[in-house]
Amino acid sequence: MIITPDANGWSYDDSTGNWKLVYADKLIVLYEQTDQSIATQCVLFVGTKDECDNQILILGLHFPDTEETE
Repeated sequence: MIITPDANGWSYDDSTGNWKLVYADKLIVLYEQTDQSIATQCVLFVGTKDECDNQILILGLHFPDTEETE
């Protein structure tokens, strides 16, 4: 699920055992399973590994080093 930003534009999650996916535009900033809290002004998606993988596929996200050049 996408964590909605607060009034100041920050998304925050302190759940444990979940996968956390942070992305901006089409670039993945963070993608890992962590018990650490996270706050970001990018899009924050939290769920299972499968849910995060599906979000990556649906939106066509990629890590910066795999960006295609034209």
